[in-house]
Amino acid sequence: MADGVSRAAGDILDAVMPFLRRYGRALSGCRRTGDQLANRARQLARPKILDVSVRAIRIELFRALADIWEDPPMLSFSQVAARNRMRQVSRHSREVLLLRTIEEFVFEDIALILRIEPESVPALFETALLEMPYRPRKRVLLIEDDTLIAMDMANCVSEMGCEVTGVARTAAQAIEMGRDMAPELIIASTELAEGSSGRAAVSALQARHPKLDAVFVSPYPEHYLTGATSEPVLIIAKPCFDVQVRSVVSQSFILSGA
Repeated sequence: MADGVSRAAGDILDAVMPFLRRYGRALSGCRRTGDQLANRARQLARPKILDVSVRAIRIELFRALADIWEDPPMLSFSQVAARNRMRQVSRHSREVLLLRTIEEFVFEDIALILRIEPESVPALFETALLEMPYRPRKRVLLIEDDTLIAMDMANCVSEMGCEVTGVARTAAQAIEMGRDMAPELIIASTELAEGSSGRAAVSALQARHPKLDAVFVSPYPEHYLTGATSEPVLIIAKPCFDVQVRSVVSQSFILSGA
């Protein structure tokens, strides 16, 4: 490729990488493994990228990662267990769910990424929605300072069978609520009222309860998908649709086995 084309493709690659990491992390349930998948996909995809359009490069990168995931690198014991649980759902349905609701690909592009027939994708998506886990009485703490968003999230997780133990508007409130009734899952906004941090609240609660799962929402999820070691596994954009909340919460259920 000419230098100008190479630079343009490189700029698009850099812009797509945070979201490729997010997909890799959601698939594997591990920040480190997800980032390794994304880095390997970039290495494999780059020589094939001749079209510098954003759509073409996104498809090629995600397709490379999907190919790697078919025969993934060495996984930990817990990741192997999670992968076995993933096999309880229909083949490709989970990938279709993540690609459609979280990464917002259209069905045609999902077919190209997964190398499947375009006609099968809508049915796989519907199957994925039906296969979302239902977790009766699982305790969920919401950390969100926007009342309407908090109400929507509470409705989503309640319909998935969960019990909302509280809604905190600040990190201090979250820590206090988590102390009174230990949650099993936290859904946290990264930025909160009074300048406090949902990530700080989650870290404090996870220090007390190391197996506590967390899902994050942020207006700038790419800021938490740089490859740094302290970043979350599951994060979606804010504001978010109900199906996005349900999708990412369902992944936390599948990955944890709880």
